Amino acid sequence: MSQSAERVLQELQKGIFHPVYFVQGEETYYIDAITEYAENQILHLEEKGFNLTVVYGKECNMATLLTQVRRFPMGAARQVVIVKEAQEMADLKNATGQQLLLNYLEHIQPATLLIFSHKYKTIDGRSTFSKALEKKTVFVNCKKLSDHQLPTFIKSFVKKLQLTITEKAAWMTQEFIGNNLNRITNELQKLSISLPAGSTITDEIVERYIGLQRPFNVFELQKAVMQKNYAKSYQIISICSLNIKEHTALPIVTVLYNLFSKLLILHQTKEASPTKLAQQIEVNPYFVQGYLDATKKYSLQQTLQNMTYIHQADLQLKGINCNMNDFQVMQELVFKLMHE
Repeated sequence: MSQSAERVLQELQKGIFHPVYFVQGEETYYIDAITEYAENQILHLEEKGFNLTVVYGKECNMATLLTQVRRFPMGAARQVVIVKEAQEMADLKNATGQQLLLNYLEHIQPATLLIFSHKYKTIDGRSTFSKALEKKTVFVNCKKLSDHQLPTFIKSFVKKLQLTITEKAAWMTQEFIGNNLNRITNELQKLSISLPAGSTITDEIVERYIGLQRPFNVFELQKAVMQKNYAKSYQIISICSLNIKEHTALPIVTVLYNLFSKLLILHQTKEASPTKLAQQIEVNPYFVQGYLDATKKYSLQQTLQNMTYIHQADLQLKGINCNMNDFQVMQELVFKLMHE
């Protein structure tokens, strides 16, 4: 059965357990949260020695795993078996391994809690295997949160820290950090240390403690492009190129395409209300003026041309008609966006 990550965490915290969990997706924050809770909180310390098994997908096969899963716990009500990095488990990708797991799901060991932590990727949702997992396990698909969902997540997390945050400060946190939930929660936890319980996080606090310490990120690049600040845009691309593990080029292209798509909507709309404009381009009203200012720097014709440049860069990054590395493509793209 499909469930949200938040509901799974709530149930685990209430002691409501199910035999098998399959947790997958791009948003690793929730996958880590579920896995860490299962590993650290379900069993008492004295129970873990014989009843907690943690394996890694690349190092295990399905037959050996299920032998462990089928055994009975020792001196505890249940055993916990966790497969970390399950996306690397070869037997989840071949018919034999998949069938072994499906056979187990028909005759489970009720005293075992089995979790597959399948990061970054998802099982093909059209496959018979995926449909069976969705039916027979607690199936959690952790998608990246949209821009509109992030402030709600931030406010909810801040509440857990016994603090509150203003609406503008929540949106500024998103603007400074982006949609990396692990970084957002880490920054807010560090911030909470210096604030007494019950305090309100204001935009001034976010600017002082998060804004001034942030590394360059794709959202800061978007802001520089909106302002047609070529020097800063080029600087950010150059810094990103030094850490290609953290900053891959294709997501940057997606953000830039979404930016000019929003500018195209603003060029064509007859709406004047900031609230309704915000709904049309799916941003918070706080940031509408920044997009309106950008339409003055990029005409309708330039906006359309830039969307073509971005599409061409996307093809180049996918290896089509290209003899440059990814960040040479990005440097050329940034130049074209502002100079042609």
